[in-house]
Amino acid sequence: MAIKVGFSTSVCPEWDIHDIATKANEYGFYGVELGTVRDEIHLPDAEDLQEDKDTDAVRKLFEDASVEIVSIESKYSLEAKQKNVQKRSFDRTLENIALAEKLGCPFVRVPIGKRVGRELADATLARQIPPLSELARIAARHGVTLLACNTADFASSRDVWFVVDGVSHPGLRAAWDPVLSLAVKDYSSLAVPRLGARIKMVMANDAAFDPDTGAFDGFRPVGEGDVDFGFTTDLLKGVLFGGYYMLDWPKAHVDDLPSPDDALPAALRCLVDRIKHVEPELTAYKKDKYAPNFSAAVAYVERKVANAPAVEGAESTESASTGVAEPTSDKPRVAKGADPKIAALVAEAVKKVRAARAAKGG
Repeated sequence: MAIKVGFSTSVCPEWDIHDIATKANEYGFYGVELGTVRDEIHLPDAEDLQEDKDTDAVRKLFEDASVEIVSIESKYSLEAKQKNVQKRSFDRTLENIALAEKLGCPFVRVPIGKRVGRELADATLARQIPPLSELARIAARHGVTLLACNTADFASSRDVWFVVDGVSHPGLRAAWDPVLSLAVKDYSSLAVPRLGARIKMVMANDAAFDPDTGAFDGFRPVGEGDVDFGFTTDLLKGVLFGGYYMLDWPKAHVDDLPSPDDALPAALRCLVDRIKHVEPELTAYKKDKYAPNFSAAVAYVERKVANAPAVEGAESTESASTGVAEPTSDKPRVAKGADPKIAALVAEAVKKVRAARAAKGG
């Protein structure tokens, strides 16, 4: 399954909707997560998303840019003991679900809250399960999936698993922030197998930690901190992760982070290089007689930038009707161990079919 790379609007707090769609397409990202846009932290209240015609316009903007609106980030958690406070968060989450449906957005990411006084952590987490169960059922009816994500107070993947397993509904799955997990020494070697197929999104940010005390030492550009994205990516491939790496760091609150125009392309290159990397197969023999005759497929597919001009001098051409690359060479390709005569006959038959199709104008 293909791993895709997107970014959250936390990376670019000063960009408006048009800038987000344009830049995502320009840099080659598959999708974005909409959270804070300009100064509005609750998207249903955003000026550009008040009416159906506004949401239709935003949806078309991203479709024209060939960029997916992957997720809406909700800022409201459900850990409060006060019924009226929990009800307010519940209603705000419903508004985000309704907006996600209008935008054709598959996910709404919700935090799993913060500690309440001296209450046991499991008691706080357990109190969130009933409202999240109801929200998960409502979200599923609207074609949306909620993603429970770890927070600073509940940083471990175990906390995310506790909530997702307690709800036990396909309308609630997991998003995972490895920086928060690393802060409590919950390494990816434990977190990824624990969450397994429940993971639908990984928040790709990076940070440094003091080697002696393990204390948080500030956010860093992706690939320059202590998060081992190489090992993490290999583990995600092992659980057949087919979701998003979502670049996410609090640019609005950390001044020394690079600008989004500098950070986003660099982070994308770092992640894509790691995702496309394929480890060589190990064997104790000089030649493994059971080795496959084809190379292992990478778990990432390059996204074509919308309206990009064709590359001149390419070795293959793209079919106008199917969009599938066709070899320009007339020499038949012979699979290892196959009969060259049969390959030549197949190539000749394919050539005749193409000629007949061209004669008919199709």
